[in-house]
Amino acid sequence: MPDPRVVLLAAGCGSRLRPLTDDRPKCLLEVGGEPIIVRAVRLLAARGLTAITVVDGFAGQRLRAALLARFPTAWFRFVRNESWADTNNAWSLRLAGAPAAEPLLLLDSDIVFEPGVLDRLLADPHPNRLALRREGACGPEEMKARLSPAGAVAALGKEIPPEDAAGESLGLEVFAPEAAERLFATLDRRLGSPENRNEFYEASFVELIASGLALWPVDMAGLRCIEVDTPEDLARARALFDGERPR
Repeated sequence: MPDPRVVLLAAGCGSRLRPLTDDRPKCLLEVGGEPIIVRAVRLLAARGLTAITVVDGFAGQRLRAALLARFPTAWFRFVRNESWADTNNAWSLRLAGAPAAEPLLLLDSDIVFEPGVLDRLLADPHPNRLALRREGACGPEEMKARLSPAGAVAALGKEIPPEDAAGESLGLEVFAPEAAERLFATLDRRLGSPENRNEFYEASFVELIASGLALWPVDMAGLRCIEVDTPEDLARARALFDGERPR
């Protein structure tokens, strides 16, 4: 199978991190001596993944400038979500467009992770897979996964009771070409309804699962990975990664 096309979603304004995000998206906040999204691109490139679509929105020009100051222009295809203020990540993903007969690696740009997270996700043999942290308790705001008796993902959502959840979905997924095509067709149809304009992309995952798609969890136990949404998350990320410096 060819290397996947990477889609990095970076359209939001990070309102819970204000005033740090008054003039920049949260993925430009520094952890470990570099912006979060720069770290992600560096780790992707170290694994040969340099076909990257970035969907930006709030302060998008600043984000593009930060990436192009560090990496070759040819690596990137930039897409602007002009409706970033009143849409969610499903809308941004839809704007990225389906890969052309390529696998898809989907990554939220506010995730700080160690290299082994990518390595474990890429090495897993299942064609469609999702990074899952199965250790530790899940809170009410986390995107949680419930598994089927066979061990595949059966449901995703913040509303899943923590006691019913197998773990937290970390915002990294890989889809085989056919599944990626089905995903974008589902996004197109769902987001054509105004009431779905602000939904999470996991709603489309769940619909595909209900129609028979097998999405398998990849357990990230023992590896550092954190989504940065709040000042507390940022402090935790810096505590975990600030001993490192980019190489």
